[in-house]
Amino acid sequence: MSSSNEAAAGIMVSRVFGLLREILIGSLLPIASPAATAFRYAMRLPNMIQNLLGEGSLSASFVPVYAKLVEDKQDAEARRVAGGVLGFLSLAILMIVATLVLGARPIISVMAPGQSPEVKDLATDLLRITAPGIGLLGVSAWCLGILNSHRQYFLAYVAPTLWNGAQILTLLVIAILIKFDGGDGGPSLNTIATWLAVSVLLGSALQLGVQLPRVRFLTQNIVPHLRREGQTATVLRRFGPAVGARGVVQISSLVDLFLANFLALGAIPIIALVTPLYVLPISLFGFSVATTELTEMSRQSDRAEIIARRVRIGLRKVALPAGLFTATLVFGGRSIIGTLYEWPSQLVGNNAISSDGAIVLGLTLAVYALGLPAAMSARISQNALFSLGDVATPAKIAVIRLVVLATVSILFMFQADRVFVQGGAIGGWQDLPHWSFWQPIDTQLRALPDGPTRFGPIGVALGAVAASWTEWALLRHRMNRKLHSRVRSGLVLPIIAASAATGAAILSLRRFVPLGEPFEGFMVGIVATIVYVGTLRFVGLKPRERSRG
Repeated sequence: MSSSNEAAAGIMVSRVFGLLREILIGSLLPIASPAATAFRYAMRLPNMIQNLLGEGSLSASFVPVYAKLVEDKQDAEARRVAGGVLGFLSLAILMIVATLVLGARPIISVMAPGQSPEVKDLATDLLRITAPGIGLLGVSAWCLGILNSHRQYFLAYVAPTLWNGAQILTLLVIAILIKFDGGDGGPSLNTIATWLAVSVLLGSALQLGVQLPRVRFLTQNIVPHLRREGQTATVLRRFGPAVGARGVVQISSLVDLFLANFLALGAIPIIALVTPLYVLPISLFGFSVATTELTEMSRQSDRAEIIARRVRIGLRKVALPAGLFTATLVFGGRSIIGTLYEWPSQLVGNNAISSDGAIVLGLTLAVYALGLPAAMSARISQNALFSLGDVATPAKIAVIRLVVLATVSILFMFQADRVFVQGGAIGGWQDLPHWSFWQPIDTQLRALPDGPTRFGPIGVALGAVAASWTEWALLRHRMNRKLHSRVRSGLVLPIIAASAATGAAILSLRRFVPLGEPFEGFMVGIVATIVYVGTLRFVGLKPRERSRG
């Protein structure tokens, strides 16, 4: 099994479990409930900080240095670097966890300015439970960097399955209790959210525990320290810019969360439920390919022609699946949402996701999907710059990305929030003021848990799409200048043709063969794959050719 396939296999298992977790959460916590919104607040900030200080930044600052030392057989220096990074990372995480636990109330007040006291109170309690998991997941991210540098990809990326599994088990027990009581009893929504937060903490411990034995073997039981010396100082110098560059997705998600405060109740859970489906292809192909290519490019960081060839290979590896997933989610998003979220909600018996909610979820997913090709390709371009020692430029581009995200989202989300769907019919168009960008709907309308489902999240999705394409264009320009070469995948026209054929096939399926849930979503996926691969072969391109330089 190749390195990218090994990483993809681990990520696939983890993401499937993550998707199952989100399906169960969506089935048990209604979109417009205060408990669902509070839980998302308690999860988003710890996850963002863990990714900023852990996996994302370490991949950019630590892995290139450590992998090069391993390649050059400088084992003693490699152990010192690993120990130094662990020491400084642990100290930073300890301080942040203490801040989150002790300052949970003011932090939630700043994050959720438009939420009700009920949401803020519950979110504060849940944050104090989930925050300690940051420390465990931060060390787990350090383990991932060690494993990646030694080409131990599968264990590194399958470990989060235990984090997801702890939550899935808890949710299944809750679902059984609700079903057993006939939908009239069982735990309250606030209790469900609390049990779920506890399982998050337990899952963090399990994820770290499964990685530690192998890491200790590879590093010969290194000792953490706080000495800025040798290559450790190099990693620390790169860490700050890497936080801005690698952490852009996490920072963007926090911006999404903040902006959604000013939309109708339910916007935050909608974005949270859509995110795993949008992130799945990025993680499965963009992230897995980028991770393995970063390791290989870092080992040959002094040879630009080799880096250019590996970038071309990486772009070809992500371009083909990007076309398939984009077409499938854009044209079949509603069917997929019905199968994965609406039908399980009905099966449990609490109808947490209504047909109206599924419509908004499907459209939001379709808009997010328009940014998939750019988001996946940007990972490859970013890694090329990291391997060349340039972490400052991606950080600057990340700032531009955030500005574009916020600006475009604000321009469209308030307008979209005035449009709603109720009983399958869309209304609210007549109430749209002419380009009144800065006016959210009335506070009382925003707080109604039984009000119509509104389209505000689609405006936030448009901001994310614009930000993704802007980031990719700027990264590609800078990468080509650094490599003194115009690196391209060479697959744009065949992919456009295959995506167009796939979209037409999905629309025809939904129009002429309406199967309903749960079958329609599965059929959309099957038909899309067959038509996409078939079209590529018809135009003379075989999918396995993606790996040729």
